[in-house]
Amino acid sequence: MRAEGTGTVAHAGVVLPRLLADRVGMTRMFRDVLARPGFVPGRDRGRAVSDTVAALASGASCLTGVEALTAQVELFGPTGGASDTTILRVLGEYAGRLGEDGLPVRALARSMARVRAAAWEQVVARHGCLPAVRVAGAPLAWPRPHDHADDGVPVVIRLDATVIQAASAKEGAEANYKGYGFHPLTAWCSNTGESLAVMNRAGSAGSFTAVDHVKVLDAALDQVPAAHRRDVLVTVDGAGASHELIEHLHGLDTATVHGARGRRVEYSLGWPVDARTRGALEQVRDQDWQVALSAAGKADTDGGQVAELTGLLRHSAGGDQLQGWPAGMRVCARRTPRAPGEQAELGQDPNWRYGAFVTNTTAGQVQYLDARHRTQAHVEDRIKELKACGATRLPSTSYARNSAWLQLAAHAVTVLSWLRLLALDDDLALAEPKTLRFRLLAAPARYVRHARQRVLKIPTGWAWATHLADAFDRLRALHPA
Repeated sequence: MRAEGTGTVAHAGVVLPRLLADRVGMTRMFRDVLARPGFVPGRDRGRAVSDTVAALASGASCLTGVEALTAQVELFGPTGGASDTTILRVLGEYAGRLGEDGLPVRALARSMARVRAAAWEQVVARHGCLPAVRVAGAPLAWPRPHDHADDGVPVVIRLDATVIQAASAKEGAEANYKGYGFHPLTAWCSNTGESLAVMNRAGSAGSFTAVDHVKVLDAALDQVPAAHRRDVLVTVDGAGASHELIEHLHGLDTATVHGARGRRVEYSLGWPVDARTRGALEQVRDQDWQVALSAAGKADTDGGQVAELTGLLRHSAGGDQLQGWPAGMRVCARRTPRAPGEQAELGQDPNWRYGAFVTNTTAGQVQYLDARHRTQAHVEDRIKELKACGATRLPSTSYARNSAWLQLAAHAVTVLSWLRLLALDDDLALAEPKTLRFRLLAAPARYVRHARQRVLKIPTGWAWATHLADAFDRLRALHPA
């Protein structure tokens, strides 16, 4: 083995996310947003940001990794690669476009929304409509008039927080329930798998902070293109069961006032099994429990059962136990039998494990609503992708720069989701970043010049060489935004 190779490149598939960022207008958008009057940077800022995003999507996890990958002039050109110190300066400039809450300010948010609208337009052009989330074995769809562009496919927004560990003392890194680090809050579009909003927070930030949930939800809604903003489903785990968030969601549901001219916003939020909920559960008769549905729409083989508690809580012997909560809020419960030998905690039922959720959906059986709520677990896959794209460790001691790095990691997840929808088929269209990197993004290639063109020749022995070439051709065929 000799380190003497010339005319070859590593991670040749990085050209896919890089080309996609150019085609949907992300590179030009960052160039315009980060521009400063009277300042001409040595490295194009739009190019630097989109190249960093492409590097993170391809497996780079730190500043030196980004520098090493983008230093390949054959792939990134002489204006591409930037040193780690330059990337740090870019992060500082990007951080200047973030608010105190870590979310993009209006100019950056609106520019990114326009890029997202261009990408979704291409997705709809290829697939005929926005991909629908599957619930109980069938696509989730709401009836809408035939003149609406979204064709009854609701956009599903999922909110969830995660913990990012910090190995050293960094600004904002604090002790939390999982150790020491940061506690960001994220929002995702389950239809496409992309990131809609991410808010970096100090490690001690609370899981039930309603004001943060409201900010992230509003930022996510602003990112959804207008043509797809008529029907929205918001799901959150138990951290979303707060008066402020639920009342805010009811306020967003303008369809109750304006009918078809309004926006329908439904929600499905985790609900605590507290004293009042347990009191209602004790009143549910065994024959009132119904068999739960699995993800495939069949009877749950684990013995799960569901029941609605709204009437028992609203008209209990002690009065209305939901006084002060919106009148249209329904409370549903689920129970599953404990495994043989499983010990219940003090005060819990020895035979059953209970969970509950609330929703404002007026129609639909409780089995279906329960199956729909349990799709909230999909958000864990998105958070795993976020950490696989560079968010496992934040690189700077500066809180602002770390917030900017987290935004770029979220952009990397978004670019990969668009890549699956716009250029890949079959199992590759469902592949996780680890699989995409092994099969496509990390493929080696030979770099040649022929007939005034630059050509990457993928080894024919590589099983996915044709898939890589086809994906590149599909992205080149996209009309530049």
